[in-house]
Amino acid sequence: MKIFKEKKRWFAILLIWIIAAAALSGMAPHAKEVTSPNKNSGLPETDASIQAEKALKEYFPSSEGVPLFVVVHDKDGLKEQDVNKAMMNIEKVMTNANKDFTVVPLSKMPEQARASFFSKDNTTFFLPVLFPKGMENKVVKATMDDLKKQVAKEQPSNLKTYFTGPAGIVADTYEMFSKADVVLILGTVALIFVILIVIYRSPLLSFIPLIGAGIAYSVVDRLLGLMGKADWFAIDSQSLSIMMILLFAVITDYSLLLFSRFREELEKGLHVNEAMKNALNFVKEPIVFSGGTVFLSMLTLFFAVYESYRGFAPVFAVAVALMLVAGLTLMPALFAIAGEKSFWPSNPRKRAIKRAGKENFWHKLGHFVTEKPWLAMMPIIVILVIFASMIRHVNYSFNLLDSFPKEMSSIQGYNVLNDAFSAGEIAPSTVIIKAKDDLTNKQLTSLVDKLNDQKSVNKAEIQGNPYADNHQNVAKINLVLNNNPYTEKAFDDLEKLRKDSNQILHDSHINDANMLIAGETAQNADIRAASHGDEIRIIILMTVLIMVMLGIQTRSLLAPVYMMATILLSYGAALGFTVFFFQDLLGHSGISYRIPLYTFVFLVALGVDYSIMLISRIREEKVHLPIKDAVREGVGKTGGVISSAGLILAATFAVLITQPVMELRAFGFAVAVGVLVDTFLVRPIVIPALIVILGKFSFWPKKLKHDA
Repeated sequence: MKIFKEKKRWFAILLIWIIAAAALSGMAPHAKEVTSPNKNSGLPETDASIQAEKALKEYFPSSEGVPLFVVVHDKDGLKEQDVNKAMMNIEKVMTNANKDFTVVPLSKMPEQARASFFSKDNTTFFLPVLFPKGMENKVVKATMDDLKKQVAKEQPSNLKTYFTGPAGIVADTYEMFSKADVVLILGTVALIFVILIVIYRSPLLSFIPLIGAGIAYSVVDRLLGLMGKADWFAIDSQSLSIMMILLFAVITDYSLLLFSRFREELEKGLHVNEAMKNALNFVKEPIVFSGGTVFLSMLTLFFAVYESYRGFAPVFAVAVALMLVAGLTLMPALFAIAGEKSFWPSNPRKRAIKRAGKENFWHKLGHFVTEKPWLAMMPIIVILVIFASMIRHVNYSFNLLDSFPKEMSSIQGYNVLNDAFSAGEIAPSTVIIKAKDDLTNKQLTSLVDKLNDQKSVNKAEIQGNPYADNHQNVAKINLVLNNNPYTEKAFDDLEKLRKDSNQILHDSHINDANMLIAGETAQNADIRAASHGDEIRIIILMTVLIMVMLGIQTRSLLAPVYMMATILLSYGAALGFTVFFFQDLLGHSGISYRIPLYTFVFLVALGVDYSIMLISRIREEKVHLPIKDAVREGVGKTGGVISSAGLILAATFAVLITQPVMELRAFGFAVAVGVLVDTFLVRPIVIPALIVILGKFSFWPKKLKHDA
């Protein structure tokens, strides 16, 4: 009872968090339950590919839906009786499963009409089905599981059947992320616990950050679930996986910063309550500035055109805001309630006596850096520049399927199709002509000939009746490109076709008309343009924003410049090393086009945290010490806590390397490398060296006390 009275403030704070977590658990779903795909593949309504898709749906409504390709394969060659039985079986199952399914009646087509669905070597055919738009991912997964069971009952035993295409991939992806998230959260918790035990040798200290992170995560998860259920914004699986990693890592970072200062205050002989109040006063500024910087950095993603980037903004803004509140309320409450037992089996006061007069490793490093700043800094700068230069060799992948495990059923089916038909035939483009006057067969035949004359086109052809119902001025043509439709060469080819469209129409004697191109290649070409524009926009916005925040925190115009320069150099080196590792060492054809911006947002926003913590301590020390001594003390007193926090942050992001999606592996690797570079090279060596070299100008225009 006495303990409760002394710490009633902290118990009250803890109780509020527990009540919030319990209340949200009773009224809101998990965020994972309300994930949904991006509208228009994440592109704006005005983009050419989206306009083409709209025209396709408007004039050819039978094309609307999420495609599923049921692939049937026999390596010894398809036999007519097996083919007929398989086609009728698949069509019957699909028709009975859902009245909203659009099933291509392959078995009822004349042999010539269905030839395009069969491979030339007669080992493979596929039957297209359109799932209705708007089905939730978990419903698609359940439906797909049932379809597979039903089809397997009467399918000839010598045939292998695969379910692929966008609908098949959605089902497999949902299952994959559901399993992977369990591994991810268990791996993250276990790794943090082990690292804390090894570094601090205190079981209770290892549990406290995890308990706090667990409570905060339950609140964030259900809050996002509530917002997603209310359709405030779309949520995707990848953003939730990364958010969970970020939350556990950042709250642990805040815990270690708070713990370090709490221990210092206890070493002075203060009572627990007073020690925690003092510790909180000292760490409040760096936590607010670091958390605020990450929060505002995430908000810059709202300026992205591409929804896959913009969708990160609300998810991470909500999460970071709650992390900041937890760092200033929940974590102090947990440490204060535990009191000196937080440090068991060690004792802060005995530790202070034992350490008296001894210099730790970080003080020794600070001494070396302040005495020989050029010697300490230049080798690191050279190495970072070398790795940063490797970015120019990067190849970007726009095919999401390249990121998925080869053993996934839908990927196996896709590869069977790819081998039998070529990628171009699997993902053909559709040319839509909208003319003022009715189009004649002669004009369409001429247009097909002109398209086939283009160097980039493998095949342009009219399939069935090309005219839209009741719209003789609208027609469509199937288009297969020479290059793989998921490569940047194909995007370049498609953009050239768009550019030359007026001339092609003119040469085909079609006047007052527009030529639109729909399909995955067209969408990826627009995604590439949107992504590139967003990269430039977000990088500039974040750089300016963080420099402003650093300027406010340091009260300086010059400090933000050299601090930001070092952060950007760390980012460049981390991205360059990732390119080198995945492309040159592991032999991947490239990395996802989203990696550079993802890495920039998280690495820069998080990397600045440690610089803020260091500079905050240097500013505190320089009140009574010359600048060189203040730097030495700043490095010495923050080295242990920041290196521990950085190691944990890097390790938790490295857990993403265990994920089955290559995009997440590359992202986790890049952030982990960048954090380690920033924690162990840039923050303790490069930044202190620059401050010493610049001397009294380090924090210009503010004049320092005791300028050396």
